Amino acid sequence: MRQTNSVVPFSPPSRSAGSRQSWRPRLVRTLAAHPKRDYWLERVPETPGRYQVRGVTGVIFMLFGLMKAFDFTLPVLVGAPGLHVNTGVEGFARLISEIGMPFPLFNAAMVIAMEVVLGLGLILSAWLPATRLITRLCALPLAGNMMVALLVGIRQVQGNPVVIDGHAIMNQFWRLPLELGLLAGMLYLLWRPAARAAPRLVPVPVREG
Repeated sequence: MRQTNSVVPFSPPSRSAGSRQSWRPRLVRTLAAHPKRDYWLERVPETPGRYQVRGVTGVIFMLFGLMKAFDFTLPVLVGAPGLHVNTGVEGFARLISEIGMPFPLFNAAMVIAMEVVLGLGLILSAWLPATRLITRLCALPLAGNMMVALLVGIRQVQGNPVVIDGHAIMNQFWRLPLELGLLAGMLYLLWRPAARAAPRLVPVPVREG
């Protein structure tokens, strides 16, 4: 009698219920809290003293940025009321070109926008999530901005002020101390971008004797 071999279709080995669910612990571990990430993304309540540092420095940066943007306020800001400029950005570009900064028009517009936006960011970051991250992202460029501004102050101390159209620029007695104070404030916020967290009190059970 002729014997025929039945062909059994191939099917991949089925996974057990345990192996099908083995990805779940890995997913849970992936979605678990990351202490370092949470440290930078959490909102940290500020103290009254730090509110003042943020508010004063942020308002000054915003005010200086806005005054640089207009032709009728830039001469007052730089201490040369008789200076005539077409626009504030163009006049500020002439100033920074005198200290050797490349691309003066582009950098002038960037500095104005940076002072206004990041000054506002210093104030608002106290009420936003990621307090530490936003504070450092705002304070770092503003600290570099103050270091460049101090170059003008150093030239004044050396008796070589920046001169545009016969006017000594930024030759005010209050400018150098103010710029040093703003730089110190930015360095402080870089060092400690948020207030220290209050220690958590763990209740200790008391045994009744």
